[in-house]
Amino acid sequence: MNKPPPDDDGRTLHLLELIHRDGNLTQRELARKLNIALGLVNLSLKRLMHQEMIKVKRLSARRFCYLLTPQGMSEKGRLSARYLADSFSMYRSARRACLRTLVPLRDRGLKRLALYGTGELAEAAFITIQELGLTLVAVADGVAPGATTFLGREVVPLKAVDAGAVDRLLFAGPEAGRGGFADEATAAGFAPDAVEDLAAALLEDDARTGVPVEESHS
Repeated sequence: MNKPPPDDDGRTLHLLELIHRDGNLTQRELARKLNIALGLVNLSLKRLMHQEMIKVKRLSARRFCYLLTPQGMSEKGRLSARYLADSFSMYRSARRACLRTLVPLRDRGLKRLALYGTGELAEAAFITIQELGLTLVAVADGVAPGATTFLGREVVPLKAVDAGAVDRLLFAGPEAGRGGFADEATAAGFAPDAVEDLAAALLEDDARTGVPVEESHS
């Protein structure tokens, strides 16, 4: 499966986009929006200046304005196109993994599902659940009650989900969170055979890309 741009490319794209939208942002504001250290923003800006992707206009003794050069605009477009292509590839792979897991559940009459996770894989699962006419009982994650929403649904702690009202719990979280999820699922009353691992199915898809899968139907 293709992956999104490496962290450095992703950071460069985000930085170029921020500067394109508002070149008057300070380095501290850029650091906060990028969620990275101020020193790293400074280094990134120096690198972009050296590569002639941005230029700096002094507004006062302590204020600067950052402007994209034509080369910077071109690089922003290149990175954006690459990111979109990789995102579409990831979604296609995630959808194949979801179909391979969810179609057999639907065919067995297991239609009441709970989803654990709020990332890209969970988004693909959310859409596939709707396409297959299945019922999404709840969206769960390791959050405080009411702390966030996911595609219009409230995200709740897994312990707040009634295991008896769910046919299958779908794990769509990050690989690193699988261990903690297993403990949460057990504590919430979900038996191991009531859990489907979409993250593992996505990894398996790496070796099966191109194998035909059954398309969704009602």
